Amino acid sequence: MTVRVATILSSRDWEPNLVAYARDSVAVRIVVRAFQPKDIEDRIDGIDVVVAGGDVSWVTPAHVRAWKASGVGVLGVVPAGDAPGRDLLLAGGSDDVVPDTIDIGALVQAIRFVAPESTVARSDTAGTVIGVIGARGAPGCTEVAISFALATAERRSTVLIDADVDAPSVAIRLGLAPRPDITDAADEVRQDGSVPQGVVHSVGSLAVIVGSHRPGEAMLRDIHIESVVRAARNRWRTVIVDIGASRIASAAVGDLDDAILVVDASALGIVRAARLADGWMGPAPALVLNRVTPSNRAQSVAAVRRWTGLDPAVIVPDRRSVRRASCSARLPERRFAQAVGRLRDES
Repeated sequence: MTVRVATILSSRDWEPNLVAYARDSVAVRIVVRAFQPKDIEDRIDGIDVVVAGGDVSWVTPAHVRAWKASGVGVLGVVPAGDAPGRDLLLAGGSDDVVPDTIDIGALVQAIRFVAPESTVARSDTAGTVIGVIGARGAPGCTEVAISFALATAERRSTVLIDADVDAPSVAIRLGLAPRPDITDAADEVRQDGSVPQGVVHSVGSLAVIVGSHRPGEAMLRDIHIESVVRAARNRWRTVIVDIGASRIASAAVGDLDDAILVVDASALGIVRAARLADGWMGPAPALVLNRVTPSNRAQSVAAVRRWTGLDPAVIVPDRRSVRRASCSARLPERRFAQAVGRLRDES
């Protein structure tokens, strides 16, 4: 079904460009180009999405709330770097806010994602979602996520989703093709509410949805990741999401049933992890203390307990063989995988 769109007339290029694109596209149809609030109010029953420019003076949080209350999706568009304009739209409840420099194709995709839809209801048999997080500085999140996913896949249907926006590395780490990726999966989910086999890679019994490496593309947004995760939990019993240091404050955290916090056993790694743990709003994580040397084991365990308030669930020794495996397209080193696999036995 073509999405019916109302745009707020703007002097910025995005609005006329969107109108021109819509003339040749079946993805969206412009039904209103609003000069004043009444233009939208009079046609609200025939609108699916309002695309509102943050540079337009009469667009206020009150108007956004009114549109949302009418069951309409709202997408904000602001000049790049306009944090106050973005905050204003979010304060009213906008579903998403994008910069006005966004590629027109990505803008249309964002519109389709915020359009009201009959979402796939979560059933009683929906799967468990586990997020793997870590502070910046490469503590080993991807290695842990892969090892845990492979161990879990031995017992029940499991999918690993690479949602690390800053450094998606699951595809490279496992020697998988870069496409189809999570953006392709999100587009398919938006079409019919499910994750088709065509966007899934396989590593033995483990299903994998790789991260997006597309150059020049607008950043993968929270709403895209959330849609894939929610659809995946209706197909697989366990959904493991490699979040890394990205999306720590994301609304996607609300979809997590459990979490794994990966901490590098160095002074800097523990301090960074403590900051992350202090602001963490998701479920209490199981802590994996990574790269522990025999000489600093007791000191590292004591420090991580003191600074994060968490006891390590798994302690992984620092081994050269682990580093070699992580630098190649091979499965994680056996002893590393076995150590991380104990998390599965405790879950």
